[in-house]
Amino acid sequence: MNTKFSDYFKENFFQDEENLNVFLNSLTKKLKKTIRINTSKISVEELKKRMFEQDYILTPTFQKNVFYIEKWENPDKEEKKLGTTLEHLLWYFYVQELWASSSVFYLANWEIDKTPHLILDMAASPGWKTTQLSEYYPDSFIVANEFDSSRTKQLIMNIERLWATNIWITNYNWQYLGRISNTFDKVLLDAPCSWEWTGFKTLEALKFWNIKNVKKISELQKKLFESGLNSLKVWWEMLYSTCTMNEFENEWVVEYIKEKHPWSFEILFEKRFWPHIDETWWFFVCKIKKLKEIEYRSSKKEELFNENIKNLTRWEESIMNNFGKEFWINFDNFELLKYSNEIIIINKKHPYNEISGRIYFFKLGQRIGKIEEWQFVPNYYIWRDFWILKIPKYEIKTEQELDIYLKWAEIWENLEFIKWKKIVWDYVQLIYNSVSVWLWKISSEWTIKNYFPKSWFRK
Repeated sequence: MNTKFSDYFKENFFQDEENLNVFLNSLTKKLKKTIRINTSKISVEELKKRMFEQDYILTPTFQKNVFYIEKWENPDKEEKKLGTTLEHLLWYFYVQELWASSSVFYLANWEIDKTPHLILDMAASPGWKTTQLSEYYPDSFIVANEFDSSRTKQLIMNIERLWATNIWITNYNWQYLGRISNTFDKVLLDAPCSWEWTGFKTLEALKFWNIKNVKKISELQKKLFESGLNSLKVWWEMLYSTCTMNEFENEWVVEYIKEKHPWSFEILFEKRFWPHIDETWWFFVCKIKKLKEIEYRSSKKEELFNENIKNLTRWEESIMNNFGKEFWINFDNFELLKYSNEIIIINKKHPYNEISGRIYFFKLGQRIGKIEEWQFVPNYYIWRDFWILKIPKYEIKTEQELDIYLKWAEIWENLEFIKWKKIVWDYVQLIYNSVSVWLWKISSEWTIKNYFPKSWFRK
């Protein structure tokens, strides 16, 4: 154990040697695995039933959609990893630590809110909390910002996998975000921190812990907090959180901004999670309400225009209307836009227009296909996100057959059932356990193109 680390916590939190040792010993304890159920796609009871049939037992936590998960040994069944289940593939659940799901839980007052808010997630990657925001605020427009562009790949993958269609991604630093004054209804700042929580993976991770590094990162956190506060509307709420336990990155960040901008906000809730008490990784959350505007040095507004995002031409609208009629897809609740030649759709409930002229998005929300050679070419997502009535369905018969397809094996299935029905459509929607899994396209030579994203294949 790094003596600088243990001495700091002894001096500031555990004068009693026995309690200090209980805390330090808890760092080596293996924590229970937890999953967050994506209730926008499946009910808690239905997932519990599905997982029980695969010998998984779910037990409650203090969050109603987050559960401890354990696997009972069943000698009669082949061992199956949690990440290879169909339920994980369809993102009915997300493997997420209890502490990591707490920020959004407290920001949303642990209830689903269908009010169309404008929400900022200031440091979004890898997307655990961003997709949780989408679940708790399904009718809101969520700006997911990631400072480090190299971390956006994982963020994009998680957003797409969890079917989070109301999230758009930006890549700004804290200075620019601070210029977007009094704009957002909700702000989530899960701040970059000194990563003390990695001590749970190995105590070696704490080897280089020292106060100098902690103080350095706390200076960045103060700037982020102030920037987020300025971008928040008056009377609305921000949640600040870290995965550390020292005071420099937690209470003292909050107190610094409170002293710099007196009476600008009130603390609604504040809690630090201790591993030996709360049986979770260490974590800190602070929820505030903004009471008045603040003087912010970079409060100048900058108008930006997403020049590549355009309205459809009449010709393109006609193409999309014809496609919708042909396949019985109703786009009435969506605004259709074009990004290059990609078609993207936005739920009309989402307050996109409030922010579209002030932020440049490099990754757009719900893409459904492209217009190429005078026709609309759908992608995988439209078949996943919409139940298409007017194309043939193929029911995958067994778990083994599903596994073959998910490994991108050659598909030798006899397609005579399509010829026999004289189907004129080019597409077949694959169904397993009454769930749309993915799409085939059948060529004139009766070969199959699988539209399932290759990055999601099983290994």
